[in-house]
Amino acid sequence: MIKLWDLRSTSEKPVQSTSLAEDSEIGVTSMDRHPFQGHIVAVGGYDGMLTVYDMRKAQTPVTVMEASDSCLNDLRFHPERADHLFTASESGAVWHWVPLSAKSPTSSGPSGNLWLSGDLATQQLNIKEILPSLPLAVNSVDLEKVDHKKLNPSIHELFSEITQKYVEIRNTCSSQLPETDCSTLLLKVDLAINYVWEQLHTGQWKDVDPEWRKLYSHLSLFKAFLCLELEKEGSSGLVNAIAACDMGLIMGEPILDGLLSNIANSLNEKLWKLSETKRTFQENQMEQEDSIESSQLNKEFLIETIHVPSIETFLLDIMDKKPVVITGAMDFWPAMGDSRWSVNYLRKIAGYRTVPIEIGSKYTDDAWSQSLTTINQFIDDYILKPSATSGYLAQYQLFQQIPQLKKDILVPDYCYLGDCDDIQVNAWFGPRGTISPLHYDPDHNFLSQVVGSKYIRLYSEEVTSSLYPHGQDLLFNTSQVDIENPDLKKFPLFSSAPYVETILEPGSMLYLPPRMWHYVRSLSTSFSDSLSALENMKSENTGILLKIGSCQILIEKLGLLKSRQSSSSGFIYRKQNVLKLGH
Repeated sequence: MIKLWDLRSTSEKPVQSTSLAEDSEIGVTSMDRHPFQGHIVAVGGYDGMLTVYDMRKAQTPVTVMEASDSCLNDLRFHPERADHLFTASESGAVWHWVPLSAKSPTSSGPSGNLWLSGDLATQQLNIKEILPSLPLAVNSVDLEKVDHKKLNPSIHELFSEITQKYVEIRNTCSSQLPETDCSTLLLKVDLAINYVWEQLHTGQWKDVDPEWRKLYSHLSLFKAFLCLELEKEGSSGLVNAIAACDMGLIMGEPILDGLLSNIANSLNEKLWKLSETKRTFQENQMEQEDSIESSQLNKEFLIETIHVPSIETFLLDIMDKKPVVITGAMDFWPAMGDSRWSVNYLRKIAGYRTVPIEIGSKYTDDAWSQSLTTINQFIDDYILKPSATSGYLAQYQLFQQIPQLKKDILVPDYCYLGDCDDIQVNAWFGPRGTISPLHYDPDHNFLSQVVGSKYIRLYSEEVTSSLYPHGQDLLFNTSQVDIENPDLKKFPLFSSAPYVETILEPGSMLYLPPRMWHYVRSLSTSFSDSLSALENMKSENTGILLKIGSCQILIEKLGLLKSRQSSSSGFIYRKQNVLKLGH
């Protein structure tokens, strides 16, 4: 049922209601207006039916067609050719409704429009499946255009040719797509991908127009579909298709409501189920943790540990003032509980996904390099067995590429003290011995230890001159000193620089103020998340939060505040609650 309100009216009742029949109230799941004739509205329902209404007069639909045997999740008119329609269903089918006649949409049918032709509409439309069968529901369908004006004419022409040819192949009547046509088209797609790759690597990444990255994503999507069509037997088609999706996610721009990510997740799940051997990994059987323990560190130099500081305490006593180890803030993370991260769990969720890794113990080494590999291969080569060179999945936005893992972590409330909700979350996964050389970052940082432990040493910004930063622009925020084996003849002031240190254990979170120098070494196989918030997150809210401090005491005494976490040190608030209390 559709209900239409007039926002100019003070009445709470709709001015018009429509339904399939007078005694029917079938739930509506999707709706789109005709791009040129706004009174024409197409509606999808829970029953899989596609209905078209003329909102000028009809309370019941003019045209009713079966679009799916399951829930019709979304539908879209083509923005320029309104006689074409696209539908997506819970069953995973994506259909292209194509007019049989070449006539314009305004001349089809007795009503002057194809979609208002009633029963005649089904005789004038041909339905084509435009995606290969995928084992997942398609929740939405968006029609995006690449701005060809920002691209070279040659690549725009090639992309248009690829798009047209793919639609022609998908629209063939045969259930088995022509292998020769698919192979030829795949060669063209690879040619276009290689050309765009060169454009992405010309000059600095930040200067590349986003349209080139968007084009790379669309081409990667075409490649994934063609790989699935050409290699339906066995797992090679799935492997090649998921690799194409990941390259689009790594190098491209988000497109079509996360379609690349959804396909890659589904393919990884299918490959995991097809795998004959699901290896398990017990960390304590594979390697011994480095012998360094917290008890061996000088207590005078230990970083202070606080159990779940309240927002008020964090703002007034910690933020921008000192580093602290926070305990208890990760206790509710699924990664620490029901979805506890392990090598086997990572294989299941993301084993066949392609990711960039660093080769070498630290990025300041001359032999340091980068490579692309699957998480399964990374685990086999660098986690499960000793290697002459270290591999490190470091400072990478893994959770943006694989949202399933992001569900296992919770951004701490402390990150939301500023006016920016865009929290950068990076992953750090590697074997014992991986090192982040002494360096600083410009933002507030929360290093959260999920698996394994790390030795960490910190120096304040005031002793920067004693840490001998590199002179070159690229490494200006990195020290030249190997802090555990310093060359004091070359760097004589380093020995006088005061520091604090700690061993970060699973379930603990280290807060680092902006521009604090830090050195990190893994003592065992380790998985950490770093959550970075903008440097200017503090001052604007200081006055508000000072008011909250007095409100907090009053509310606690009255017993009116119920928080999802509490401790002897206070409460943790969500950002929206903080702002509400401040007024």
